[in-house]
Amino acid sequence: MGVVDVIIIVVCVAIVVGTIVLGIVNKKKGKSSCGCDCTSCKSCSSCKTKKDK
Repeated sequence: MGVVDVIIIVVCVAIVVGTIVLGIVNKKKGKSSCGCDCTSCKSCSSCKTKKDK
């Protein structure tokens, strides 16, 4: 394996780990997991709680 291969693997792992960490942080902050602000979207059912429906 060359240096370029190792760099590519490290970058890919960093992207995956960063995405997972960002998801966990957003969940702890109470944000939606779909990445958008669904509070103003009436047709979005994935982000609304049973209480909102």
